[in-house]
Amino acid sequence: MSFRKTSTCLALLAVTIARPGPARAQAPSTADPVLQGLIDEALARNAELAATRQLETAALARPAQASSRPGPALGAMYQNDGIAPSLGRQPMTLLGVTAGQEIPYPGKLALRREVAQADAALAAFDVERAQRSLIASVKRAYYGLGLARGLADLALQHRDVWREVQETARVRFASAAGSQQELLRAQIEATRLQALHAQHHAEAWARLAQLNALRARPVDTPVETPATVSLVPETRTSAEVVAWSEAESPELKAARAAVEREERALALAQLAFKPDFTVQGGYMFRGSLPPMWQAGASVALPSRSRARAAVTEAEAHLAASNSRVEDVRIRLQAAVEQRLAFIQAAQTIAATYRDGVLAQDDVAVQSARARYGAGQASQTSVLDAAAALIEDRTDYLRLLAAEAMEQARLEEASLEAPMGIDSLLMHGRSASADGGGMAPPPAMPPSRTTTTSSASPETK
Repeated sequence: MSFRKTSTCLALLAVTIARPGPARAQAPSTADPVLQGLIDEALARNAELAATRQLETAALARPAQASSRPGPALGAMYQNDGIAPSLGRQPMTLLGVTAGQEIPYPGKLALRREVAQADAALAAFDVERAQRSLIASVKRAYYGLGLARGLADLALQHRDVWREVQETARVRFASAAGSQQELLRAQIEATRLQALHAQHHAEAWARLAQLNALRARPVDTPVETPATVSLVPETRTSAEVVAWSEAESPELKAARAAVEREERALALAQLAFKPDFTVQGGYMFRGSLPPMWQAGASVALPSRSRARAAVTEAEAHLAASNSRVEDVRIRLQAAVEQRLAFIQAAQTIAATYRDGVLAQDDVAVQSARARYGAGQASQTSVLDAAAALIEDRTDYLRLLAAEAMEQARLEEASLEAPMGIDSLLMHGRSASADGGGMAPPPAMPPSRTTTTSSASPETK
């Protein structure tokens, strides 16, 4: 395959960049049906998300418990007058049953229920965060898988080119126009690219395993990745994205709900100064003598020092929750602004690569190869031009994947700040494109894949 044809194929990976337009009510959704299917499956099968939902179910059962009165107290008693049993003969010998009921001060049970309902709401925000994070993780693994496969294909294409250079060097050596060193150098470069392909193939396998783990599938379950990254272009202004993120962020929702929860808790703590009541009653059986009954009520006086400490604690929690709302809002706004700046920069740089740098690199390689074949240039010129081209193409593919991953984080309403582009490109040559270091595992044997490429199953 020629370098120009390869450049054309790689250009198809560009993400369409749209001009700003009207605001949308919701965050962009994926236009890739394969990716959407993976997301739906992960939401239905992911064990961690299922556990979070069960915790929410448990939290929803707490309000009914918190608002219920304590159960009644039942008892039995026998009182004997004298040494020998004297029921029915002595007036003070009694056999009776007693019952009592604790009655909290009016308003306490209702506030306890409201506090428990607020706790259940916080559990619901945990589920929402888990869902958003799971969707973003699926997208990042999917884009990372596509990137690793694209880089593996790129290494194979450049290896094939160096084999053509190797054949040219062989012809030049046979005709005494070139040296054996040129032939050996061409062989070394082709072998080096084969090793690079193995590295990217291993990373593709790791990404595939990660993606399958998120949807509770066997690690070798095949997943197709299209050659084109399908993204809905971001058409909202910065202010609109910030407003959407503030409305959708589970952390900000939870922080605001925590304020309401602490307000209820403070009101409940203030009721700690109020007493609780207990009513009691009993029936006494005296055998042949007339029966007796009793009724009574008691008041549980509160500890005022304990109540004051509870109010102080509740006030501190409320103040902390109010501060937390502002902290989350500021951090979220900063993360959104940084992420939008990253996406815009990635789009601009990727367009520069696509429309200028890669085409110029391609011309430089074609020229160097032609001049080397004609004996008008050294092999070093081919090496330098090819090295520049593969590095630029690698950076280009990483930029496209990074933009897709940051858009996934934008839809996640994540508080995490994005990685800088310079750090991404430097870090990406030894780690995954989303900023997380990954030591590549051993490549899987061909029998464990289902694609048809003779070069590498994971590059398709």
